[in-house]
Amino acid sequence: MTQSTTKQWSTEKLLLVISMIAILAGVAIGTSVGYAVRYEAPTTRTFYLFNSSLNFDEELWGVSHDTFSPDRITVNKADKVVIIYRNIEDANEDHTFTMLDTPYTFDAVVHVGRNETTPVLSSTSDLTSVNLHQNQTAVISFTASWGGVFQYRCIYHYPTMTGYLVVLG
Repeated sequence: MTQSTTKQWSTEKLLLVISMIAILAGVAIGTSVGYAVRYEAPTTRTFYLFNSSLNFDEELWGVSHDTFSPDRITVNKADKVVIIYRNIEDANEDHTFTMLDTPYTFDAVVHVGRNETTPVLSSTSDLTSVNLHQNQTAVISFTASWGGVFQYRCIYHYPTMTGYLVVLG
């Protein structure tokens, strides 16, 4: 007859092994969560927005050739957003910055000239649209309180003059 010998671990060794496994698992989970969820404190993000034109004859095609540049603005939820929008049109043509189907309203300060240091023409709060004449500048500001993708447009040159506000978080 053969006798089998089984070796039993002491309670101390068993607790040591379980502790090491728990520590390694905690480090692995903590590291993966750290990479997956990145927190960035709210900040003020400033963007310069211009009207631009595509190179085609809008009379021939029956569609506006005006666009926004850039046509996408990306921010984090809770950021303060400042958009300095300049109507740099060569012709006497108006443009708007309009956010109709969104939860956002904004404050706008319209300046009479090509930059935000020229005299103020108007200052209004709680808007969904601001109109700019040729060579005017608007400083648009709001807090990105809702996550999602939201459209902004020019009401005179829709659908080509359309952009998107992307709020992450």
